[in-house]
Amino acid sequence: MLSYISILMIFINLNLTSTPIIGVPATIIYFLINSTFIGMALFQNENLLVKLLLGTLLLIVILGLTGLAVMIIYNLDNLRSAIVLCITTFIASVLNKGMKSKNAAK
Repeated sequence: MLSYISILMIFINLNLTSTPIIGVPATIIYFLINSTFIGMALFQNENLLVKLLLGTLLLIVILGLTGLAVMIIYNLDNLRSAIVLCITTFIASVLNKGMKSKNAAK
């Protein structure tokens, strides 16, 4: 939920204020939350730093691929950038929930 709030803050910042005082903390929060989700879901046997680093790397890859797909379909503007962030957050959440349920079944 906090990740979606940070997306909203990023979107508002892109459209209204364009100030780094709002954008930088919101982006850092977004990256930390989603990197942690992806790292915890895919790299369960690694230590925390490795999970965060690999989660950040995969988050950037997912953001890039989703942004490329949106750019091919139409144009990547402020609204579609927020849509890309929402899609990436959704993917990270689904990965995290799927791995939690898979581990609970064991």
